[in-house]
Amino acid sequence: MRRFTRCLLLTLFVALMLQPLPAFAQESGPIYIVQPGDTLSGIARRFGISQEALVQANGILDPSRLFPGDALLLPGFESIEGELTLRTLNFGESIESLSAYYGVDVLDLARLNRIVRIDGAYAGQAVIVPVGVAGVESGEGESPELVTEGDTSLERSAYAGISPWEQRQSDEISTRYWMLPGRIQFDVKGRGTIALPAFLSDLAIGPEPLTQGKTAVIETADIEGHTVSGSLNEYDLRFFPDEGDRLVALQGIHALQEPGLMTLAVVVRSAETNQIVYGYDQRVLLDAGDYGFRVLNGVPSETVDPAFTQPEETLIQELLSPKTETRLWDDAFELPSRYYVEEFISLFGTRRNYNNGALLYYHTGLDFYGQNVPIYAPADGIVVFADALTVRGNATYIDHGWGVFSGYLHQSEMYVQAGDRVERGQVIGQVGATGRVTGPHLHWEIWVGGVPVEPLDWVAAIIP
Repeated sequence: MRRFTRCLLLTLFVALMLQPLPAFAQESGPIYIVQPGDTLSGIARRFGISQEALVQANGILDPSRLFPGDALLLPGFESIEGELTLRTLNFGESIESLSAYYGVDVLDLARLNRIVRIDGAYAGQAVIVPVGVAGVESGEGESPELVTEGDTSLERSAYAGISPWEQRQSDEISTRYWMLPGRIQFDVKGRGTIALPAFLSDLAIGPEPLTQGKTAVIETADIEGHTVSGSLNEYDLRFFPDEGDRLVALQGIHALQEPGLMTLAVVVRSAETNQIVYGYDQRVLLDAGDYGFRVLNGVPSETVDPAFTQPEETLIQELLSPKTETRLWDDAFELPSRYYVEEFISLFGTRRNYNNGALLYYHTGLDFYGQNVPIYAPADGIVVFADALTVRGNATYIDHGWGVFSGYLHQSEMYVQAGDRVERGQVIGQVGATGRVTGPHLHWEIWVGGVPVEPLDWVAAIIP
């Protein structure tokens, strides 16, 4: 009898362990599908809820019994419905627009993603959203239309072939919110994405991720009858027409720019009235560059004295800030010296200490070995400066158009002067040891949008 009782208890225990998860104790909320490697405590931490609340909401008898594919109801998010999925925040999107599209309160969506600052979301960020509710699937589809001046909910609904009440109920947004000019327009017959409107749908910035000391390339379509402008942090962007009806803006990112989030802003205006048709700003992620450190002793004291260096920096900054209309290069740049060994003397971006002073500098270019050897123009351009300076020594700067300049420092001789047109491969000077040097070498710079950038990027590929 005792043996029979033990067998019965064992059978009941096995049957209990093999039964599916019990029905949810909570009636509404988002569904999370358990992934390989998930634990109940890890899921609770991820969504900022207690493990006990998760167990109670799902009627879980054994918290250790969790398998990939199990569906868990998340407590504390009763206003959110649907199955949770991960998607990328695209250009033109924000936590507010995701909230509008998926019909979720913006604060609930932020809490679901553990986002402290709603305006801190950035393009490329992974965001958790609910799908499968009210016709919302994956957020993919055609670009929505843009609300323009004078649009009304009645006109928009008539155009979409639905009633204003049906449209308003679908969007779950007040009319005053989504009828403002410049807002994205949704409708139940094809909600599409919530990214940029069609005329800016191919806006792109690269290379991704953005990195200290690199050249950012911002591209979009050439919009007939409109102009496009913008900014990247404090730098104004100027868009130039390129091949295939494209607009391109180039901007250098300072090698000492703090890693983290930068703000890309884009404004579209009517070419006829100059009125803003559409404008938005987007956070983009900036990574740190992999730059080293070097101490240099024995340089002339006046070349690190701010009384001499600051006026020179101001002169060069003003000289290299203009963005001329004509692009004069059509290929990757050549190296300006044919005389170099397996490595360069010093690479771009290296943090520097001169004469054991404070660390206030970084290397703005690329150094080549040699003395009294030819310097070649790496691409076509127009000379904008050729003169002697305290820090840079005998220096030449060439304008290649679109805000792109190249510089050649510490020369022993200069063969060109301001205003000269030079061609790719033309000899423009000789390598020397003038200015702030510890030995003869050529210091070569590339500036883009008033900022020195990694020169080797311009040799490795055609930009843009």
